[in-house]
Amino acid sequence: MKLTNMTTLARPYAIAAYEFALTQQALPAWEAMLDAASLLTQDAHVQRLLGSPAVTMSQLASLYCDVLAKRLNVEMTNFIRLLAEYGRLSVLPEVAELFRSYQLEQEKKLDVQVISAVPLSDAYQQTLIETLTRRLQRQVTLHSAVDPHLLGGAMIVAGDTVMDGTVRGKLDRMAKFISESL
Repeated sequence: MKLTNMTTLARPYAIAAYEFALTQQALPAWEAMLDAASLLTQDAHVQRLLGSPAVTMSQLASLYCDVLAKRLNVEMTNFIRLLAEYGRLSVLPEVAELFRSYQLEQEKKLDVQVISAVPLSDAYQQTLIETLTRRLQRQVTLHSAVDPHLLGGAMIVAGDTVMDGTVRGKLDRMAKFISESL
């Protein structure tokens, strides 16, 4: 299943979990549980079980609840069982990711990914953090990566916003402009 479809399926569960955790003032506990459940879902053995017609959703829910028992309270157990009942255990990684994004949004924080052709200096990263913090009006945490396939420049991914300052991106926009002008 495509990532966008998985995110669409995960969204209502993530919203429900986040809103419940927020009202119960239990965001850290729910985040920890969702992270653990996400890791369990990504395990190769669990992946095979999720795809096996020989394993019932009830059995999978029991597996999750047994493995995560130390992290679960009654509401969390019910949440896992609800996901299993609707065949949605496989979206737990997306639920955890969305939950975290809602939490960061509420805290006015944002994780930003910067992909550049060469490593960015510490001074440049600090300047970038300050600029993005002002522009996005959020406390920015920068995660940088190097993609040697880029010709130059950088791509910044901040939530749903993508700022493509790569040479390839600029060339593509120029080519599009020229072809539309003819």
